[in-house]
Amino acid sequence: MTSLVPDPALKSFLEEATARYEGDLTRSTAAVEYLKKRGLSEDSAAFYRLGYVENPLPGHEAARGMVSIPYLTRAGVVTIRFRRIGDGDGPKYRSVPGDPPRIYNANALLIPSDYIAICEGEFDTIAAHEAGVRAASGRAVELALPAVGVAGVSAFKPYFARCFKGYKAAFMLADADDKGQGMAFADKLAGLVKNLRICPMPAGHDVNSFVLEHGSEALLDLLEIKR
Repeated sequence: MTSLVPDPALKSFLEEATARYEGDLTRSTAAVEYLKKRGLSEDSAAFYRLGYVENPLPGHEAARGMVSIPYLTRAGVVTIRFRRIGDGDGPKYRSVPGDPPRIYNANALLIPSDYIAICEGEFDTIAAHEAGVRAASGRAVELALPAVGVAGVSAFKPYFARCFKGYKAAFMLADADDKGQGMAFADKLAGLVKNLRICPMPAGHDVNSFVLEHGSEALLDLLEIKR
């Protein structure tokens, strides 16, 4: 199995890239407006260290003009993915060639909680994580709903399943938008995560759009988490 821990030189490069791109975020009106459309405030963008690729470092040239999404862990930045702004030519997402699949927002696994959400895609993960944290604000910590994600069905590897042992439930938040991949992802996880609860989003929604339209409390209501 390919090591998931970057060597020191790569970690240094990833930190440099993340710092450069997050510093350039406000230079792009299109990037700032795109993140606002996804429901992300300036504080949220700063917390997740989102950025904009204006002057790419070597190896990131194909990501010029895209939003950068670093994968943050206790050990620092372990990889960066890139998201196209709006419609256009080329792939919607770009990953570093040869980089192994990883769990996004892995730091959420360190939050004491009875529950955790699993999402497909980074922005759905952010939406679910922030909704759970906001909805649990002022309550007992066990009512928080931390969230992690992976970049597509094929990116969830069997050994990821061990991360979800010990929770009362791991909620698979299955998209029901026009991509048609949500239930395929849920079906794959059902055979790997024994405490999985599959929770399809209402028709036409992914997690991000549902939270934007209905709010944080509605997500916990949908999951039937007692409050």
